[in-house]
Amino acid sequence: QVLPLGKGITDVQLLVLNQAQQICGIGELGEIYFRSRHLAKGYLGDETLTRERFIANPFTNDERDRLYRTGDLGRYLPDGNVEHAGRADRQIKIRGFRIEPGEIEATLVRTGYAREAAVIARKNELGEIDLIAYIVSANDSVITGDKLRQALSETLPAYMIPASFVMLEALPLTPNRKLDRRALPAPAQIDNPRNSEIALPCSPAEEILRTIWKQVLGIQHIGIHDNFFELGGHSLIAVRLFALMEKEFGKRLPLATLFQAPTVAQLAPLLQTDCGSSWSSLVPIQPRGSRLPFFCVHAVGGNVLEYYDLARHLGADQPFYGLQSRGLNGNEAPHERIDAMAAHYIKELRELQPSGPYFIGGRSLGGIIAYEMACQLRAQGHEVGLLALLDSYPVGYERLSLNGDSLNTKARHLQKRINAHLSNMNRLRLREKVAYFVDKSKYGPVRVKSKIWRTIYRSYQNLGRDLPRAFRDVEQFNWLAAQSYRPDLYDGRVTLFWASQDLRAKFDMIEGWQALARDGMELHEIPGTHLDMIKEPHVGELARLLNDRLLKAQLQNPDASG
Repeated sequence: QVLPLGKGITDVQLLVLNQAQQICGIGELGEIYFRSRHLAKGYLGDETLTRERFIANPFTNDERDRLYRTGDLGRYLPDGNVEHAGRADRQIKIRGFRIEPGEIEATLVRTGYAREAAVIARKNELGEIDLIAYIVSANDSVITGDKLRQALSETLPAYMIPASFVMLEALPLTPNRKLDRRALPAPAQIDNPRNSEIALPCSPAEEILRTIWKQVLGIQHIGIHDNFFELGGHSLIAVRLFALMEKEFGKRLPLATLFQAPTVAQLAPLLQTDCGSSWSSLVPIQPRGSRLPFFCVHAVGGNVLEYYDLARHLGADQPFYGLQSRGLNGNEAPHERIDAMAAHYIKELRELQPSGPYFIGGRSLGGIIAYEMACQLRAQGHEVGLLALLDSYPVGYERLSLNGDSLNTKARHLQKRINAHLSNMNRLRLREKVAYFVDKSKYGPVRVKSKIWRTIYRSYQNLGRDLPRAFRDVEQFNWLAAQSYRPDLYDGRVTLFWASQDLRAKFDMIEGWQALARDGMELHEIPGTHLDMIKEPHVGELARLLNDRLLKAQLQNPDASG
């Protein structure tokens, strides 16, 4: 049940904070905290629980200024009031996704169809975990599961839509008037679409493909019309899936193919026909919405499937397009220079949006390519409304200085980075130092592989011959392009989203972008590391801040309307 909690009372401040203990935005789900000088000292005889629930105010870092963690979920409403949305300790994990049942319950009540709602996870007869929603009708009318699914799908991702809906006259309660979850009845068989007959393969290709899906997803009962993402698929699983598909069918497809063909039935024809001529770098990840689109460039691997969660969190009104590397399908040769990539991507995005302002960005190497795109767009007289760099290192900025390529300059830069690593090590305990060293050592084999590949590449280049298709590694071409990139100054402003949990040389990132952007740099710290800042649970905070910048940029550009 959704409960309005108000705004607090005299001497009591009501706060809703995210997992990084930062203030949530309007509508963002977080944990409710109380702040008051009248808080108790703790729980009598339970120091562990006291440390867990009574914490120092993260905004003042004053031990005398404490907050109480309620363990309840809530969100700020537009009028400043706080809405209760269930318990935080009920979080469950289904098919790789962490889910807050309280958020689903609150959304069900807000649809107007339910007066009360309870959501639980329960194993079905196939041994798989499903979400079950129990509904008390708001107006005693008959509500169908399809109508509820449609209403929920407008605000919730597919993996949070319950598999079954059970209609009750009232929710069962304990003698203490709390919900008795053990007394909730089993769902009716007819209400669960996954219990209906699974759509079976119609061809040998679909049968082979379904077997591969079972293997990588770890689910035995898959129909040919089941959606990859709704089954819990993500970018790491997709890499295994496409490797096995290429081995079985002898055909390479970009991971982004899943955006257009997320089912076995849709993928199978693509593996049996030549679709190379229709392949494009521009990928519509979320093409709907009234705003101008945001274009997000691939990282060093070349694929854009990792942006799925970010696009989803930005909402249904913000169109989101990815830009993937040329050559991922194995037909064309990859680009060898950043400026060539940027020119190619500009050509494709301008076919969709002929004039600015343009909102562009990218993670890691993608931020470098987006930076070059912004430079080229400005040189062509186009407006760049936002340049969003998602934890991107300012490659080549030191070359702008006098004698930037000299040995002395390179030595000073190397010494700065060594000092930064030593500083990081000094702040860590022994176990953390070992983990830090192990983490950094993982890059050794990658560098060796890259060096071997560059040797092969240069050998063919010196002979005036094209690199064989077997050696056309998109990731290595992207590394090569980054190493030779020499950026120009950008006549604009950059917005950097920095992964704050990585122990790296923060000064290097800031110093570099400040040197490159004539109009300055705006910095936002995102919880998480370089690799997981765009994944759950951190991607929500990244999306919130990015959405704020997109809205601000569109307000500053009167022509920025879809």
